[in-house]
Amino acid sequence: MLHSALHPGFSAVAGTGLVALRDIPMGTVLWGPCPQCRTWDAAEQLTLSPRVVDWLDEFGYRLADRSLLLPCRGAYLLNHSCEATVLDHGLAVGLAVRDIRAGEEVTGDYRTFRYDEPWEFDCRCGAGSCPGSVRSSAGAPPAELAGEWNRRMAPALAAAAGVPQELPLRAGQVDGAPAGHRDPEEAP
Repeated sequence: MLHSALHPGFSAVAGTGLVALRDIPMGTVLWGPCPQCRTWDAAEQLTLSPRVVDWLDEFGYRLADRSLLLPCRGAYLLNHSCEATVLDHGLAVGLAVRDIRAGEEVTGDYRTFRYDEPWEFDCRCGAGSCPGSVRSSAGAPPAELAGEWNRRMAPALAAAAGVPQELPLRAGQVDGAPAGHRDPEEAP
């Protein structure tokens, strides 16, 4: 499910992205899987053409059980930024980790996609901390990266209690790993 304040728009990062229609406070839940989000388990993927699986893999979210989730209502248009405005690290939803202004592109950090096949791309996000080349963090992200995500999420989680939520803040992890599961290499 995608928050009603987000809408497809032109992206400074890559083609089309999601843009805030109004100001969004830190701690707002902006997306999360819902019953309308379609998933394809590993067996179903074998019945699809390779081109369809490639498309789903590109725009979907690989889960711990190797199934593919395609977020509904255009949530798959969330572009990457190394200084993302939304993170889902350890959550079953994407949370605004800072205030987002109307007209601003809303971005996620693709390095949270832990169950994808390994990938790498030249990043054009323009963030000051951008390494220029971004790669997946299969299994567990590097401790430094997980620590940065945790530092950015802590104030957002604290703020979430005081923000009226359109979408529910849910425990668990969006990637389908068991609730409370943490990789040993992840920062607390």
